[in-house]
Amino acid sequence: MKIPKKKKEKLHSNKIRQILIETDMSQQELADMALDGNSSHLSRIINGQRRCISLPIAIKIARALKLPVEDVFIYKQEDNY
Repeated sequence: MKIPKKKKEKLHSNKIRQILIETDMSQQELADMALDGNSSHLSRIINGQRRCISLPIAIKIARALKLPVEDVFIYKQEDNY
């Protein structure tokens, strides 16, 4: 019997850039609050180069933006057949 493949789960994208503009916050300010100043890591997340980020990092970013995780990150589940 063939075991069905699990659906891939990943972040489709995020709204961080838009939120930063709306809140007049710089990328460096967010990096300082959420990622110990690691703005290059945040830049990769914002630009979609890091779609598989850990839940703790997603929560830290969302908390720094004072928003629920669901309002910051766009989740998409894909069929993997």
